Amino acid sequence: MDRSPKQKHSIRLPVLPFSVRVFLATAAISLLLYYSIVPAPGSGGISSGPFGIFPYSMWLHFLGYMGLAVALSYATFHLDYSRSQLLIGVFFITVGFGALIELLQYTLPTRTFSLVDILVNTIGAATGVALWHLTDRVIGFAK
Repeated sequence: MDRSPKQKHSIRLPVLPFSVRVFLATAAISLLLYYSIVPAPGSGGISSGPFGIFPYSMWLHFLGYMGLAVALSYATFHLDYSRSQLLIGVFFITVGFGALIELLQYTLPTRTFSLVDILVNTIGAATGVALWHLTDRVIGFAK
């Protein structure tokens, strides 16, 4: 489905094959799952993130779930649904995955469950979906 038939794009990029896009999304999911079970590199020695504003772990959550939302948006780009349906679906899948990871962490003795992590994951997912939406509007992807 052509979601923007009258929109002219000054930049047009080719879309990678579906199998590559699925691989990228699967890699993002796998990395998030792995580092949600095993402590992330440097997480024991670094207490604050860039600019000292937020803790290192918040940056990891935010960037990880933002990246997952972008990867899932790109992987599902070609599906025959409206742009808003795809982006809402990606948002809820990303947030749901983050919530499931937090529930998994509740069962692990070396990890902890945190509602703050779920909130940061949600903000990261919303940012990733928003970035994809803006990118999709500015850059045309040739199918």
